[in-house]
Amino acid sequence: MNKEYANAYPRKNFFIQMFTKDVSLEDCILDLIDNSIDGYIRSKGLKLFTISKNILEKNGRNILNNELPTINLSFSKQYLEISDNCGGIDLEIARREAFNFGHDQNWKGGFLGVYGIGLKRALFKIGDEFQIDSKTVNNGFSCHLNVQDWLKKDQSMDDWRLPLIIKNKAKNIKDEGTKIRITKLHDEVKMRLEGGTIDSGLYKAISRTYSFFINKYIRIKLNGQDVEPFKVPIGKPLSGSASYQAFKQDDVKIKIFVTLAEKDKKGHYYQDRAGWYIVCNGRVVLEANQSEISGWGPLMPTFQPKYRGFIGVVFFESSNPLLLPWTTDKRNLNRESAVYLRVRNKMSTAAKPVISFLNNQYPSDRDAEPVERKIASKVSSTSFKELVSRDTTVFNISKGKKKPKTTTMVQYEAQNDDLEKIRKHRRKSRIGANQIGKHTFDYYLDKEGLS
Repeated sequence: MNKEYANAYPRKNFFIQMFTKDVSLEDCILDLIDNSIDGYIRSKGLKLFTISKNILEKNGRNILNNELPTINLSFSKQYLEISDNCGGIDLEIARREAFNFGHDQNWKGGFLGVYGIGLKRALFKIGDEFQIDSKTVNNGFSCHLNVQDWLKKDQSMDDWRLPLIIKNKAKNIKDEGTKIRITKLHDEVKMRLEGGTIDSGLYKAISRTYSFFINKYIRIKLNGQDVEPFKVPIGKPLSGSASYQAFKQDDVKIKIFVTLAEKDKKGHYYQDRAGWYIVCNGRVVLEANQSEISGWGPLMPTFQPKYRGFIGVVFFESSNPLLLPWTTDKRNLNRESAVYLRVRNKMSTAAKPVISFLNNQYPSDRDAEPVERKIASKVSSTSFKELVSRDTTVFNISKGKKKPKTTTMVQYEAQNDDLEKIRKHRRKSRIGANQIGKHTFDYYLDKEGLS
């Protein structure tokens, strides 16, 4: 019996269309930033699974901004460009790994580029031509590709290779870096960039996604403007403690914080900042989440305005990023992740005392004066390191001694005609019903000799 083989090659055109269809322009740009940060990780030996440890250290990282490597992102209707001095891509990595669609089985993690698809997906999504120049102190290379010409040759796996040109190496460490310029932008990308609406949304996405990297490890500039890191509005009551626990689950280190939110200068909560924050190896995956994916509804009450004072933050960290519960775009959670499903139960347990505290601010007795409101009004801004005193703490607020209430609201129905009689008798036509009630109450006490 003769044995034959059928071709099962991927086809470039189908692969690229499928690959880029459902990813947003913002997510592609974040993938390009990930690529720059991965250069920093390689050159500096940063361990992503230690980022929360650095956040919690009392001294922390304190480096002047002008000493940090910088990622510059700029765009117009003709091009999108990102450049950095974060360490570059080594020639050997470019040859055997950087341009593959996915990692091989022996790949060792430790980078934000988890699945090996982000850089390529961004390049093909944004435009039909790109130029990459990168250099380290050991070597340098450039890669230029016209995508439409590349798509025409698709007879064997050799046709999937990308051309590299050897270039001069970096003069010194500060000169190491990568520059990516994408041109011949796709029409839908041009429309987004020309519309003028992407700037603020992209700034917000960068600020929040990399809030634990910016001004600690790297700087990011968007069209010449420094992106400032988003600050999770964690607060600390004058007396008491936040919920905090640290543990390990299936080779993933987890830290859970739950506390009250700080208020703005006018004494109001930030409506769009309340909820759960999920952080995977330093990258914010969910921000201010108020939906069922973080437990609101199934495990906790459905989120409503009275919970605007709730802040929960969970750090997932592992030397193997494939174990973390993020999706391929790293902007959402894998709902079927066994690690996350177990941790979500612990999140709801840690949240209960904070939710109870917030519920108590709105008692069923309208005449009550809850002490929780006074405590919440005095919550001060704080840092993660200030919330951690032991490995495990439970949210607890010292309410002090409650002052006994000496008054009660008295309400009763009265005929409108009778109220008018009293107004005429007292010659006060504009006196309100509450004042009339108070007057009649005082009158009774006086006449009965009780006052």
